[in-house]
Amino acid sequence: MATEYRVKYKILPPGVGPDDYEPADLDGGEILLDLSDPDPAGFVGDHLISYGPPHSEVEKALAPHLPAGATPIILHVTKT
Repeated sequence: MATEYRVKYKILPPGVGPDDYEPADLDGGEILLDLSDPDPAGFVGDHLISYGPPHSEVEKALAPHLPAGATPIILHVTKT
């Protein structure tokens, strides 16, 4: 079963290195993606804490929505 997540990201264009840009200048956006269910991590008091989907899964699911050769910079992943 999958869980819906809101993913906020920036797009690093192909051929751009770490010294070639200012983060505020990068395009980005938000998208809803169905990703694997969160794994339980344990309890804190009465609250169940869960891990989100693996970073590699988020990048793979986001890749078809990016320009060819671009690299995603994942800023935030939130369960909806």
